[in-house]
Parts: sequence; structure tokens; C-alpha cells
Amino acid sequence: MRPIAYWVRHGDTDLNDQNVFRGDEDIDLNARGRDQADKLVKFFKHHKFARIYSSDRKRVRQTMLPLAKDKGMRMIIVNNLESLNTGDFTNFPKSKENVAAIQWYSRHPDVMIPGGESFNAFRERVDPVLWKIIKYGEEGDRPTIVGVHGSILKELHRLLYGTQIPKARVETGGVEAVFRSSHGYEAIPILGAKDSEDDVRPGS
Repeated sequence: MRPIAYWVRHGDTDLNDQNVFRGDEDIDLNARGRDQADKLVKFFKHHKFARIYSSDRKRVRQTMLPLAKDKGMRMIIVNNLESLNTGDFTNFPKSKENVAAIQWYSRHPDVMIPGGESFNAFRERVDPVLWKIIKYGEEGDRPTIVGVHGSILKELHRLLYGTQIPKARVETGGVEAVFRSSHGYEAIPILGAKDSEDDVRPGS
């Protein structure tokens, strides 16, 4: 069973360390995030990819660029892979009250987060891109690799499993591999798996 696509959660940023909602903020990697990007090069040293994709946000492009350079490949920027826009919650701490508020919008997906977007609007822009990348890797002889945000990984899980998974399953700089078997699609953490069971990162 070969991987169809690898999904890389962008490296660490200062806002990740502050545990606030990042949302649509366009921020740089910090020193730890740059180290994580370098680690990806070593981790995938002997892998070949059909294509390398990235969200257009700086923290994702900076995560994927060292790998693209090492492989001598052009990094394809995909505009619709931005994180869930958490609007007025952006830069606010992930307190119990704020997390509960975001979860309310998740349960009412047609309601727009103030200053941001609704969960259904997020899904409408993201889902076709996710399926396109999966199918491209599935139909070829090499997997794709994609740099994304935590909220995109959560939506990938919802697509593959038909249910909302309340957390990103890998830390910043982590990787999940998508496979397809007779039982369907499956996403498996292969680098930087997350141990915490209560992490909610809708705007990572």
C-alpha cells in the first residue's frame, strides 16, 4: 500500500507558541519552525514526488521551500488552502470560552464567524482542492506533498472519515500520509504525532 499524498502541517510560529487563534494572519516561521522545515528535507531525502503544493501563506511557503529546493522542483501555490478565517477571534487566546465559541460555529456551519467565514464557506473553497490533490497522487506513480494549516488537516479528516475530528493530529512541522486500501482512505501521522487529546486548533 503506497502513500497517495503527504500532508505537512506548517512549522512553528510565535503565535503558535502563544496559543492564540492564527486564522488568516500571514506570519513568518520562528527559529523552531525553520528547524522543522530543515528536518523535512532530511525526512524525505530518499522520496520522490509528483508535485509539491503549498498554501499561499508565508509560514507554509517557508516550511515547504527548503524541500522544493532540495528536490529541484517548483512549488505550486494554491490560494484556496488558507486556514479557516477566525475573524474577530484572530490573535485572541484559546481560552475555554473562545474555543467553545468557535465550536458553536462548527456546529452551526452556515453562520459566519464575525469578521471571518462560516465553516461551510471554508469547506466549499477547500474540499475541491483536497480531492484534486488526492486524486492526482492516486492516479500517478508518485505521491503529492502539500503544505497546509491545522484547520486544513482537520477538514481532510472530515472528508476521509465522514466525521469531525476536533484536533490536528500532528504538531507543527508534522506529517500525515494518506493511503487508500479496500477499506477506503486513511490518514496516518508519520512525523510529529500529537499526544494531546484536548487540542482544538481551528485557526492554525
